[in-house]
Parts: sequence; C-alpha cells; structure tokens
Amino acid sequence: MGFQGLKSWIIMRRDEKLLIAAMSVNGLIFGSSQLVNPLYLKDLGLNAALIGLLITGQMLIGSFLSIIFSTLGDAFGRKKFALISRSISIVGFLLLFLKFPYGLLIVSLMSGGGLTGALLAEKSLNLDKNMSLSYSISTFLSVVGSLLPMFIKLRYIILLNLFIVLISLSLISLIKEDYKGGKLDFRLKSFKNVMKLSFESLVGLGAGLILPIISLWFYLKFAKTAAEISPIFAISNGILAVSTLFSPKLSKHLGRVKTIVYTHIIGIILLILLPLANSFYLASLIFVLRNTFMNMTGPIFSSFVLNLIPYDERARGQSLINLIDSIPRSFGPFIGGYLFYLGNLNLPFFITAVLYTISTIGFYLFFKDVK
Repeated sequence: MGFQGLKSWIIMRRDEKLLIAAMSVNGLIFGSSQLVNPLYLKDLGLNAALIGLLITGQMLIGSFLSIIFSTLGDAFGRKKFALISRSISIVGFLLLFLKFPYGLLIVSLMSGGGLTGALLAEKSLNLDKNMSLSYSISTFLSVVGSLLPMFIKLRYIILLNLFIVLISLSLISLIKEDYKGGKLDFRLKSFKNVMKLSFESLVGLGAGLILPIISLWFYLKFAKTAAEISPIFAISNGILAVSTLFSPKLSKHLGRVKTIVYTHIIGIILLILLPLANSFYLASLIFVLRNTFMNMTGPIFSSFVLNLIPYDERARGQSLINLIDSIPRSFGPFIGGYLFYLGNLNLPFFITAVLYTISTIGFYLFFKDVK
C-alpha cells in the first residue's frame, strides 16, 4: 500500500474504511475469475463457443440487475440493494460449485458496483484518493487470486469466492447510511453527460472480445495450463496495483482527461502487438504492460464520472453507464469464443484495438475542456 496509502488509511473515518474494504476484497475474485471461470467451465465439458455464450449471459444479466438495483437504491437507500446484489451472487457461486454451470449467470458483483461507488462518494472526504486506494488494494489482492490455481483446485476456488462475497456483504452491513433517498425516478438530469460517457461502450465491446477469455487464448495458443498461466496474471495485477497508486499524481500533472487518453494510447499499441508475439514469455510481457497502461487510470475515470453526476443520481447514473458498456461487452465473449473455436486467435485483438481507438478519440473530443 505504501506509506502515503497507510497514512490515508489511518486518518479515514470508520465507514470509509468499511466501504473500501468491502470493495477491495472483491479483488480476490476478480484476480481468480478471469483465469478460473473459462477453464472451470471447460472442465465441466463446455466448448469455447458455449463458454463465451455463458459469460455473455452472465454479463448481460449483471448489467440489467445493476440498473434496476441502482435506481431502487437512489430512491430507497443504496445499502440494502448492495446487500441484495451480493446475496444473489452467493447463490450463483454455490450453484457453480455444485457443478451447475448456469449458476455463473447470476454471479455478478457488477450489479452492486454503482451502489457501492455512490456510498463511497457519500462518505469520502477525498474521493480521488479513496478510489485510488480501493483500486490499489483490490488489485494487490487480485495478485493473490491469480496465484490460487497453483495451489487450489479450480472447483474449490469457486467455493472460496463464495465466502469472499459473504465477507463483502458483512462489511457493507456495518455501514451507517446517511443518504435517505427520495422518490422512484428514472429520469436523469445528467443524461447528456451520461450519454457522452457511454461512448466508452466501444471499449466494453472490445474488452469483451478477449479479456473474459484471455486465459483460454493462452491455453489455445501456447498449450499452457491454469497453473502455468497463473503467475503471469499475478505479476500483471501486482504491477497494476502499484501503478494505480501513482495515477492521482499523474492526473494532477496532466489533468484527468489527458492522463486517461495517453495511457490508453500506449495500451492500444501493446494490444496490437500481443497476438503477434511468437513465444509465451514475450506474450506474457506484453500482456502485463498492456494491462498496466490500459487500467491504471481506472480510479481516475470512476472519480471523474462521479463528479459529473449529481449526488442524488450517482448510483443509477453510474449504473446506466455500466449498462450501456456491458450490453456490447457481454456479446464480446461469445464472438471471441466463436472466433477461437474457428481457430482464429488474432482477429479479436485487432477488432478490439480499433474499438479502443475510436472510443479514446471520442472521450477526448467530448471532455477535453472539462476541468
């Protein structure tokens, strides 16, 4: 976490710490799921196309739950619906552990993402720092999650993830919510800004083509097992965790918009190079660097979004952006999985690079004058 991170943690209020902890422990799940879920489904007898289709269904259901829960949360209080969303994920993990692959369809922490982000914005004295700290701790924990397949069977990692969601639920249950909500309202005064931010949905479609099934790509291209791929994911997440801590400083120097744009450009170049790598070790190095540059500004982007949306619309505004991002993103794994099934392991990366480029240019044009 570093000295500054530790200092920030000490002076935080109780509810800030609980929320950051509740959001951060999910890093263990994110670190393991990207690697574990496709390969666990393969062990259950599903082919690449069906795996992609199932992950597509998971993302679609999660994104629709997100907007429903967030709208209800803005109206009646965000805490209770954050707890409900995690309870549903617990049921999904249990079904998955019992070897029912369709349990994956209701495993979606995204359905509470807008709610917890709005809760943290409500409680934070410094939202940029809190977001950065949350992302960094989460990413450090994702290193541990990425290493789990080296020591634990895939099925038991699913069971462990169930208990992690239970811990997150317990932490949120201890928070005292100040926001009382109002009336049920589907309108957004910030609709114009939300629609501009939703241009990022092109990133969602591109990311969906490869990222949820990237472990499958390593397996198909280099014949590597989960245990062999695991350290690469761990190293990638560890470097990302460190770089995330520096993103607020970079943002202060360049500004939020330029910081996001410049790091994305480097990430896009590396993405084009990744499928051209002819060895596992070179591909791994490019994968680590691409992950760092493409994602290190995640907390800056989240803070940017929350500051553009009024206080009483934050949960559903952020969730609407997630929904518009997730609909195209959710179709990505099916398309990417089908292309892999046909033996085309390169084309999804090039399509993703084009979509990322269009999205990055659009983001800059829309928000270059926002201070």
